[in-house]
Amino acid sequence: MRFLKVLFAVLVVAAIIAGTLYWLRRYRTEPPPMPTPFETKGRLQIIALDVGQGDGFLIVSPGGKTVLIDAGNARAGDGVVAALQRRNLRTIDLAVATHPHADHIAGLRRVIGKLTVKQLLDSGQSFASTEYEKLLRAVKERKVQYLKAGKGLTFDLDSGVRLEAFHPRGNGQWMINVREGGSVENANSVVLRLTYGNFTMLFTGDAETETEAELVKAKLPIRAQILKVGHHGSRHATSERFLNAVKPDVAIISCGADNRYGHPSQPTLDRLKRSNLQVHRTDLSGEITIVSDGNTFQVTTSRQTNLASLWVGRIGLDDVLMQPQKAAAAKAGLKDREID
Repeated sequence: MRFLKVLFAVLVVAAIIAGTLYWLRRYRTEPPPMPTPFETKGRLQIIALDVGQGDGFLIVSPGGKTVLIDAGNARAGDGVVAALQRRNLRTIDLAVATHPHADHIAGLRRVIGKLTVKQLLDSGQSFASTEYEKLLRAVKERKVQYLKAGKGLTFDLDSGVRLEAFHPRGNGQWMINVREGGSVENANSVVLRLTYGNFTMLFTGDAETETEAELVKAKLPIRAQILKVGHHGSRHATSERFLNAVKPDVAIISCGADNRYGHPSQPTLDRLKRSNLQVHRTDLSGEITIVSDGNTFQVTTSRQTNLASLWVGRIGLDDVLMQPQKAAAAKAGLKDREID
Protein backbone atom coordinates (compact mmCIF):
# COMPACT_ATOMS: atom_id res chain seq x y z
CA MET A 1 0.00 0.00 0.00
CA ARG A 2 2.82 2.38 0.85
CA PHE A 3 4.41 1.68 -2.55
CA LEU A 4 1.16 2.62 -4.32
CA LYS A 5 0.95 5.92 -2.41
CA VAL A 6 4.53 6.80 -3.36
CA LEU A 7 3.89 5.86 -6.98
CA PHE A 8 0.73 7.99 -7.05
CA ALA A 9 2.61 10.97 -5.58
CA VAL A 10 5.38 10.60 -8.20
CA LEU A 11 2.80 10.49 -10.99
CA VAL A 12 1.08 13.64 -9.68
CA VAL A 13 4.38 15.52 -9.49
CA ALA A 14 5.32 14.35 -13.01
CA ALA A 15 1.97 15.52 -14.35
CA ILE A 16 2.43 18.94 -12.72
CA ILE A 17 5.96 19.28 -14.17
CA ALA A 18 4.79 18.21 -17.64
CA GLY A 19 1.92 20.68 -17.52
CA THR A 20 4.22 23.47 -16.39
CA LEU A 21 6.73 22.76 -19.15
CA TYR A 22 3.94 22.73 -21.75
CA TRP A 23 2.60 26.07 -20.45
CA LEU A 24 6.08 27.62 -20.56
CA ARG A 25 6.69 26.44 -24.12
CA ARG A 26 3.25 27.50 -25.34
CA TYR A 27 2.84 30.85 -23.68
CA ARG A 28 6.27 32.10 -22.69
CA THR A 29 8.43 31.30 -25.71
CA GLU A 30 5.60 31.33 -28.28
CA PRO A 31 3.03 33.92 -27.18
CA PRO A 32 -0.20 33.97 -29.17
CA PRO A 33 -0.35 36.65 -31.86
CA MET A 34 -1.88 40.03 -31.08
CA PRO A 35 -5.50 40.18 -32.25
CA THR A 36 -6.15 42.44 -35.24
CA PRO A 37 -8.57 45.35 -34.72
CA PHE A 38 -11.01 43.75 -37.14
CA GLU A 39 -10.99 41.36 -40.08
CA THR A 40 -8.68 42.64 -42.81
CA LYS A 41 -9.81 40.30 -45.58
CA GLY A 42 -11.87 42.14 -48.14
CA ARG A 43 -10.82 45.53 -46.77
CA LEU A 44 -8.34 48.17 -47.85
CA GLN A 45 -4.99 47.92 -46.07
CA ILE A 46 -2.24 50.55 -45.97
CA ILE A 47 0.99 49.74 -44.16
CA ALA A 48 3.66 52.30 -43.33
CA LEU A 49 6.67 50.00 -43.42
CA ASP A 50 9.42 50.59 -40.89
CA VAL A 51 12.29 51.40 -43.28
CA GLY A 52 14.26 53.64 -40.94
CA GLN A 53 15.08 57.09 -42.34
CA GLY A 54 13.06 56.92 -45.54
CA ASP A 55 9.61 56.15 -46.89
CA GLY A 56 7.91 52.87 -47.72
CA PHE A 57 4.12 52.42 -47.97
CA LEU A 58 2.29 49.30 -49.05
CA ILE A 59 -1.32 49.43 -50.26
CA VAL A 60 -3.37 46.24 -50.62
CA SER A 61 -6.83 46.69 -52.13
CA PRO A 62 -9.83 44.60 -51.01
CA GLY A 63 -9.42 42.47 -54.14
CA GLY A 64 -5.68 41.98 -53.66
CA LYS A 65 -4.16 44.61 -55.97
CA THR A 66 -0.87 45.94 -54.59
CA VAL A 67 0.85 49.32 -54.69
CA LEU A 68 4.26 50.06 -53.16
CA ILE A 69 5.07 53.74 -52.71
CA ASP A 70 8.85 54.02 -52.19
CA ALA A 71 10.88 51.38 -50.35
CA GLY A 72 13.52 53.12 -48.24
CA ASN A 73 17.24 53.09 -48.87
CA ALA A 74 19.43 50.24 -50.12
CA ARG A 75 19.84 48.75 -46.62
CA ALA A 76 16.07 48.73 -46.12
CA GLY A 77 15.39 46.89 -49.38
CA ASP A 78 15.76 43.36 -48.00
CA GLY A 79 13.49 44.24 -45.08
CA VAL A 80 10.82 45.51 -47.47
CA VAL A 81 11.07 42.31 -49.52
CA ALA A 82 10.73 40.26 -46.32
CA ALA A 83 7.70 42.31 -45.21
CA LEU A 84 6.02 41.65 -48.56
CA GLN A 85 6.83 37.94 -48.51
CA ARG A 86 5.46 37.60 -44.96
CA ARG A 87 2.16 38.74 -46.43
CA ASN A 88 2.47 36.14 -49.21
CA LEU A 89 2.90 38.86 -51.82
CA ARG A 90 4.91 37.91 -54.88
CA THR A 91 3.64 40.58 -57.27
CA ILE A 92 3.46 44.37 -57.03
CA ASP A 93 0.99 45.80 -59.51
CA LEU A 94 2.30 49.34 -59.22
CA ALA A 95 5.51 50.65 -57.65
CA VAL A 96 5.91 54.40 -57.17
CA ALA A 97 9.22 56.29 -56.95
CA THR A 98 8.07 59.61 -55.54
CA HIS A 99 11.40 61.29 -56.35
CA PRO A 100 14.94 60.09 -57.09
CA HIS A 101 16.55 60.41 -53.64
CA ALA A 102 18.11 57.21 -52.32
CA ASP A 103 16.11 57.05 -49.07
CA HIS A 104 12.99 56.55 -51.18
CA ILE A 105 14.04 54.61 -54.28
CA ALA A 106 17.14 52.51 -53.50
CA GLY A 107 15.06 49.81 -51.80
CA LEU A 108 12.77 49.61 -54.84
CA ARG A 109 15.62 48.13 -56.87
CA ARG A 110 15.81 45.22 -54.42
CA VAL A 111 12.04 44.69 -54.65
CA ILE A 112 12.18 44.70 -58.47
CA GLY A 113 14.99 42.14 -58.34
CA LYS A 114 13.15 39.73 -56.03
CA LEU A 115 9.46 40.11 -56.91
CA THR A 116 7.40 40.66 -60.03
CA VAL A 117 6.71 44.37 -60.46
CA LYS A 118 4.32 45.19 -63.30
CA GLN A 119 4.57 48.99 -63.48
CA LEU A 120 6.77 51.74 -62.07
CA LEU A 121 5.42 55.28 -61.71
CA ASP A 122 8.29 57.75 -61.55
CA SER A 123 8.40 61.52 -61.10
CA GLY A 124 10.42 61.53 -64.33
CA GLN A 125 13.03 63.99 -63.12
CA SER A 126 16.55 63.96 -64.53
CA PHE A 127 18.88 63.17 -61.65
CA ALA A 128 22.48 62.05 -61.70
CA SER A 129 23.00 59.46 -58.97
CA THR A 130 24.26 55.89 -58.88
CA GLU A 131 21.16 54.59 -57.08
CA TYR A 132 18.74 56.21 -59.52
CA GLU A 133 20.69 54.86 -62.50
CA LYS A 134 20.63 51.38 -60.93
CA LEU A 135 16.87 51.61 -60.47
CA LEU A 136 16.25 52.59 -64.08
CA ARG A 137 18.56 49.77 -65.22
CA ALA A 138 16.64 47.25 -63.10
CA VAL A 139 13.35 48.50 -64.54
CA LYS A 140 14.65 47.93 -68.06
CA GLU A 141 16.23 44.54 -67.34
CA ARG A 142 13.12 43.18 -65.58
CA LYS A 143 10.81 44.59 -68.28
CA VAL A 144 8.80 46.72 -65.85
CA GLN A 145 6.47 49.14 -67.61
CA TYR A 146 7.80 52.65 -66.97
CA LEU A 147 5.34 55.52 -66.46
CA LYS A 148 5.93 59.21 -65.82
CA ALA A 149 3.69 60.96 -63.31
CA GLY A 150 1.54 63.91 -64.26
CA LYS A 151 -1.42 65.72 -62.77
CA GLY A 152 -4.65 63.86 -63.47
CA LEU A 153 -3.11 60.44 -64.04
CA THR A 154 -5.32 57.86 -62.29
CA PHE A 155 -5.12 54.18 -61.39
CA ASP A 156 -8.30 52.21 -60.70
CA LEU A 157 -7.35 49.21 -58.60
CA ASP A 158 -10.46 47.22 -57.68
CA SER A 159 -13.53 47.50 -55.44
CA GLY A 160 -13.67 51.24 -56.17
CA VAL A 161 -10.15 51.95 -54.86
CA ARG A 162 -8.61 54.78 -56.85
CA LEU A 163 -5.19 56.42 -56.85
CA GLU A 164 -4.90 59.86 -58.48
CA ALA A 165 -1.75 61.91 -59.12
CA PHE A 166 -1.89 65.62 -58.20
CA HIS A 167 1.79 66.46 -58.70
CA PRO A 168 4.13 66.98 -60.52
CA ARG A 169 2.28 68.76 -63.31
CA GLY A 170 3.87 66.60 -66.02
CA ASN A 171 4.93 67.42 -69.59
CA GLY A 172 8.22 68.87 -68.36
CA GLN A 173 6.56 71.50 -66.16
CA TRP A 174 8.82 71.36 -63.14
CA MET A 175 8.87 73.46 -60.01
CA ILE A 176 12.27 75.17 -59.97
CA ASN A 177 11.77 77.97 -57.45
CA VAL A 178 12.50 76.55 -54.02
CA ARG A 179 13.77 77.99 -50.76
CA GLU A 180 17.47 78.56 -50.22
CA GLY A 181 18.93 75.19 -49.34
CA GLY A 182 15.80 73.45 -50.63
CA SER A 183 15.58 70.59 -53.12
CA VAL A 184 14.04 70.70 -56.57
CA GLU A 185 13.70 66.91 -56.41
CA ASN A 186 11.67 67.16 -53.20
CA ALA A 187 9.54 69.96 -54.66
CA ASN A 188 8.63 67.74 -57.62
CA SER A 189 7.73 64.68 -55.55
CA VAL A 190 4.83 62.57 -56.76
CA VAL A 191 1.76 63.49 -54.69
CA LEU A 192 -1.05 60.91 -54.71
CA ARG A 193 -4.54 60.78 -53.26
CA LEU A 194 -6.02 57.37 -52.42
CA THR A 195 -9.82 57.07 -52.23
CA TYR A 196 -12.05 54.17 -51.26
CA GLY A 197 -15.66 55.06 -50.65
CA ASN A 198 -15.63 57.76 -47.99
CA PHE A 199 -12.03 57.01 -46.99
CA THR A 200 -9.17 59.19 -48.26
CA MET A 201 -5.41 59.37 -47.74
CA LEU A 202 -2.87 61.82 -49.16
CA PHE A 203 0.71 60.72 -49.93
CA THR A 204 3.17 63.62 -50.28
CA GLY A 205 6.66 62.12 -50.72
CA ASP A 206 9.18 64.78 -49.66
CA ALA A 207 7.08 67.73 -50.85
CA GLU A 208 7.61 70.89 -48.82
CA THR A 209 5.81 74.20 -48.46
CA GLU A 210 6.35 75.33 -52.08
CA THR A 211 4.54 72.26 -53.40
CA GLU A 212 1.90 72.48 -50.69
CA ALA A 213 1.16 76.07 -51.69
CA GLU A 214 0.75 75.05 -55.33
CA LEU A 215 -1.64 72.24 -54.40
CA VAL A 216 -3.77 74.62 -52.34
CA LYS A 217 -3.68 77.35 -55.00
CA ALA A 218 -4.80 74.88 -57.69
CA LYS A 219 -7.85 74.06 -55.53
CA LEU A 220 -7.24 70.34 -55.91
CA PRO A 221 -9.35 67.98 -53.77
CA ILE A 222 -6.63 67.39 -51.19
CA ARG A 223 -8.99 66.92 -48.24
CA ALA A 224 -8.05 63.60 -46.64
CA GLN A 225 -8.67 61.73 -43.41
CA ILE A 226 -5.07 60.55 -43.26
CA LEU A 227 -2.00 62.57 -44.26
CA LYS A 228 1.40 61.09 -44.98
CA VAL A 229 3.46 63.97 -43.60
CA GLY A 230 5.87 65.42 -46.16
CA HIS A 231 9.66 65.05 -45.92
CA HIS A 232 9.67 62.93 -42.76
CA GLY A 233 8.35 65.80 -40.63
CA SER A 234 10.86 68.43 -41.77
CA ARG A 235 10.26 71.94 -40.44
CA HIS A 236 9.97 73.08 -44.05
CA ALA A 237 6.86 71.00 -44.75
CA THR A 238 3.33 70.60 -43.40
CA SER A 239 2.47 74.29 -43.18
CA GLU A 240 -0.58 75.45 -41.25
CA ARG A 241 -2.20 76.59 -44.49
CA PHE A 242 -1.76 73.11 -45.93
CA LEU A 243 -3.07 71.41 -42.78
CA ASN A 244 -6.12 73.66 -42.84
CA ALA A 245 -6.80 72.60 -46.44
CA VAL A 246 -6.25 68.86 -45.90
CA LYS A 247 -7.98 68.74 -42.48
CA PRO A 248 -6.63 65.27 -41.61
CA ASP A 249 -7.76 63.24 -38.62
CA VAL A 250 -4.51 61.26 -38.54
CA ALA A 251 -0.93 62.10 -39.58
CA ILE A 252 1.68 59.43 -40.34
CA ILE A 253 5.37 60.33 -40.11
CA SER A 254 7.95 57.98 -41.62
CA CYS A 255 11.44 58.56 -40.19
CA GLY A 256 14.34 56.77 -38.52
CA ALA A 257 15.18 56.75 -34.83
CA ASP A 258 18.85 57.39 -35.60
CA ASN A 259 18.44 60.08 -38.25
CA ARG A 260 20.75 63.09 -38.12
CA TYR A 261 18.40 65.50 -39.85
CA GLY A 262 16.19 66.36 -36.89
CA HIS A 263 13.13 64.59 -38.33
CA PRO A 264 10.47 65.08 -37.20
CA SER A 265 11.13 68.67 -36.23
CA GLN A 266 9.58 70.30 -33.20
CA PRO A 267 7.94 73.14 -35.20
CA THR A 268 6.15 70.62 -37.43
CA LEU A 269 5.01 68.53 -34.45
CA ASP A 270 3.74 71.71 -32.80
CA ARG A 271 1.71 72.56 -35.91
CA LEU A 272 0.26 69.06 -35.96
CA LYS A 273 -0.61 69.26 -32.27
CA ARG A 274 -2.39 72.57 -32.74
CA SER A 275 -4.48 70.90 -35.44
CA ASN A 276 -5.78 68.49 -32.80
CA LEU A 277 -5.11 65.31 -34.73
CA GLN A 278 -3.68 61.88 -34.02
CA VAL A 279 0.00 61.33 -34.89
CA HIS A 280 1.86 58.07 -35.49
CA ARG A 281 5.61 57.79 -36.15
CA THR A 282 7.52 54.80 -37.51
CA ASP A 283 10.62 55.73 -35.48
CA LEU A 284 8.63 55.14 -32.30
CA SER A 285 5.85 52.73 -33.28
CA GLY A 286 7.41 50.60 -36.02
CA GLU A 287 5.02 49.41 -38.70
CA ILE A 288 1.75 51.33 -38.81
CA THR A 289 -1.30 49.63 -40.34
CA ILE A 290 -4.48 51.34 -41.51
CA VAL A 291 -7.50 49.20 -42.37
CA SER A 292 -10.67 50.62 -43.92
CA ASP A 293 -14.00 49.27 -45.12
CA GLY A 294 -14.60 52.41 -47.17
CA ASN A 295 -16.47 54.17 -44.38
CA THR A 296 -14.60 53.74 -41.13
CA PHE A 297 -10.89 53.12 -40.58
CA GLN A 298 -8.69 51.92 -37.77
CA VAL A 299 -4.97 52.39 -37.10
CA THR A 300 -2.74 49.91 -35.27
CA THR A 301 1.00 49.92 -34.58
CA SER A 302 3.50 47.12 -34.10
CA ARG A 303 4.96 48.78 -30.98
CA GLN A 304 3.39 50.74 -28.17
CA THR A 305 4.84 54.14 -27.38
CA ASN A 306 4.49 56.78 -24.73
CA LEU A 307 1.95 59.38 -25.85
CA ALA A 308 4.09 62.29 -24.66
CA SER A 309 7.10 61.15 -26.74
CA LEU A 310 5.06 61.47 -29.95
CA TRP A 311 5.17 65.25 -29.60
CA VAL A 312 8.91 65.55 -28.95
CA GLY A 313 11.00 66.40 -32.02
CA ARG A 314 14.48 65.12 -32.76
CA ILE A 315 17.63 67.25 -32.76
CA GLY A 316 19.54 67.18 -36.03
CA LEU A 317 23.31 67.21 -36.43
CA ASP A 318 23.10 70.51 -38.30
CA ASP A 319 21.19 72.06 -35.39
CA VAL A 320 24.02 71.14 -33.04
CA LEU A 321 26.82 72.21 -35.38
CA MET A 322 25.19 75.52 -36.20
CA GLN A 323 24.60 76.66 -32.62
CA PRO A 324 27.76 78.87 -32.55
CA GLN A 325 26.75 80.53 -35.84
CA LYS A 326 23.22 81.10 -34.54
CA ALA A 327 24.53 82.68 -31.37
CA ALA A 328 26.88 84.93 -33.33
CA ALA A 329 24.09 85.95 -35.68
CA ALA A 330 21.83 86.79 -32.75
CA LYS A 331 24.55 88.98 -31.21
CA ALA A 332 25.01 90.81 -34.48
CA GLY A 333 21.27 91.42 -34.67
CA LEU A 334 20.93 89.23 -37.75
CA LYS A 335 17.82 87.20 -38.51
CA ASP A 336 18.10 83.63 -37.28
CA ARG A 337 17.77 81.43 -40.37
CA GLU A 338 16.24 77.97 -40.13
CA ILE A 339 18.68 75.21 -40.89
CA ASP A 340 17.39 71.87 -42.14
